Amino acid sequence: MVRRWVVVALVSLASFVLVGLALARLTAPEERIPISQPGPLVVIGIPGQTWSDMSAADNPSQWPLLDVAATGAISPRATTTPTCTPDAWLSLGAGNGAKVGCGPTPQPRVSGQGATFAGWAAWRRTNDDLRSSSSIGLVADQLATKKQCVGAVGPGAALAAADGSGRVARYWPSSTGADLSACAVTFVDLARADGSARPDADAALATTLEQVPTNATVVITGLSDGRADQPGMRALTMVGPRVARGTVWSPSTHQEGFAQAVDITATALARFDLTPEGVAGQELSVIPSTAPVASLVNGNRDLTRAVDQSNRALIPYFVGIAVLYVGALVAAYLAWRRDRRTPPWLRSVATFLGAIPVATYLVSLVPWWAGGPVLLWFALGVLALAGAVTLVALLGPWRQWPAGPVVVVSAITAAVIALDLVTGSRLQLLAIQGLQPLYGGRYYGMGNAGFGVFSTAVLLLAGLLAARLVWWDDADETDRRLGAATIALLGVAAVVVDGWPSWGADFGGPPALVVGTALLACLALSVRITWRRALLIVGVVVVVAAGLAVADWLRPASSRTHLGRFVQQVIDGDGFGVVGSKLSQNWELLISSPGGFLVPVVLVVAIWAVLRPSSGVGRPLTPFWHETPLLRETVGAVLACWAVAFLLNDSGVGVPATGAQLAFPLLLALAAGTTVLDRPADESAHPADA
Repeated sequence: MVRRWVVVALVSLASFVLVGLALARLTAPEERIPISQPGPLVVIGIPGQTWSDMSAADNPSQWPLLDVAATGAISPRATTTPTCTPDAWLSLGAGNGAKVGCGPTPQPRVSGQGATFAGWAAWRRTNDDLRSSSSIGLVADQLATKKQCVGAVGPGAALAAADGSGRVARYWPSSTGADLSACAVTFVDLARADGSARPDADAALATTLEQVPTNATVVITGLSDGRADQPGMRALTMVGPRVARGTVWSPSTHQEGFAQAVDITATALARFDLTPEGVAGQELSVIPSTAPVASLVNGNRDLTRAVDQSNRALIPYFVGIAVLYVGALVAAYLAWRRDRRTPPWLRSVATFLGAIPVATYLVSLVPWWAGGPVLLWFALGVLALAGAVTLVALLGPWRQWPAGPVVVVSAITAAVIALDLVTGSRLQLLAIQGLQPLYGGRYYGMGNAGFGVFSTAVLLLAGLLAARLVWWDDADETDRRLGAATIALLGVAAVVVDGWPSWGADFGGPPALVVGTALLACLALSVRITWRRALLIVGVVVVVAAGLAVADWLRPASSRTHLGRFVQQVIDGDGFGVVGSKLSQNWELLISSPGGFLVPVVLVVAIWAVLRPSSGVGRPLTPFWHETPLLRETVGAVLACWAVAFLLNDSGVGVPATGAQLAFPLLLALAAGTTVLDRPADESAHPADA
């Protein structure tokens, strides 16, 4: 038994590593060339501009630049979504999310060669209360330390160019007569007073480009969502004497062709080796390419369309899922009332519903967003892939075991998400329940929604595999130890994949997984959870979380993720502010959603039902626990993991919400594979309660 377990464990681990290495090699980014700035940087904002809007006919001034430019798409997210133009400009000057308020762009008061904003002090107080660790006016203040000025053309640009006191060093109301070589950085606003792009934006761009010095680096960006009601990815074009032709890349997103607006801030400061901690972005570089212009533009359009359509498919997805769940449950109930037994199709249908979450990730491998009725293609793709996973789960030799299909679906789900993290999290970026980059949460690694699915799959897989080794009536000590070892092996592997800075880069997830894994392993060994053991688990949680964060902090500042940046914030004395901000965000998410408060309520009720099987809510589940060894313990570990993740993450409410999409149908499939639904709850106690 032990020898067979070791062989299976080693083969499984080796297979995952080999597949991960092969995929990582196939998806590895090409060489990245730094952007050198021999002269001034000119940042031109055309609010709302997207690659879908751009063509040679409509953009005669910008289109020829694409022959020598680096291009990509940016997320304009400041503090709200959609992001209006004044907020976008102020955030660009702060290097982090900042807020001035939407509406007509505030007009500066011209004074000599410069200008000032009368309301700057009030805006500064407002932004000091935000979760942003930077201050408005950061760019001008930082460049002033190098005796460099920041110029502005237009009122919106002045918001980015102002220093900490609200003063703009050089200001021109329009491009006509502007000296774009006067300052190290000049922001140019090509927007109307309401924040939307000017109808003659391309002509105004042509006028501006005529005044750009030959040694200047030019950034043309969509900058904001303008007056649009929908958030979207915006166009980014960079051209200069030392800008390679190709696709932009940013360490802040780890995604080819994808950047944040505040990466422009970091790039502006990098010329003078300024890297203040408050800047959320990082210096841009370029992945060189010799592909035709049409190919590069189509690539940018495809990325933009994929992210935008994924965001728009989210609500229809939830509606569709609700319809499928309600339909399946109503049909099953009616069939049960008629025949007084579980309908034979329920196991297959529940397994199919449990395969849908992983299908929403796998469908990103197919360009369903490319054109036509995109929601129809998305729905067909998800249903087809969920069907394929269901067939694998139901047709293999494991189908004879009631938990077999559940184990297979859980294993596929965990493996897909883990391999995606190891290879750059592109599926997480595009999945409808993935990172949702338009809302500024994450751009790489493990998001909260993905963690909900991943952690649930890992713990269900670990618990049910261990159940094959742990039989309450006649299990010997070796069986129990092998069961606990199975749980520990899968849990540790999941923690590494989720928390490693180059993969999942998740801070709140690893502690939750450690708690769930440790709890389940102890219960598999029939070890009681005393206060001393609970404190030991807490100690392990702290060591794991701190170890991952410090390992990231030891890397160069330009390579750090939010894990390492948090360590630096703790060193700088800002740690409590960051933690408080996360708790505040979680609370705001709870109260802003109509059903937000239902999540913790349902979570507490579920935990009570597992902890107290003799209670009113727990009694109906007693036959279910009795049917499958270690199931109650597994469900308890999943709920504990959800609870910890809910408390530690800034949008932790999404963890139990997405995890339940996997757990509920798979547990229903497990119940349908037994006789538990065909008999009422009896007085039989769970063996662990005896």
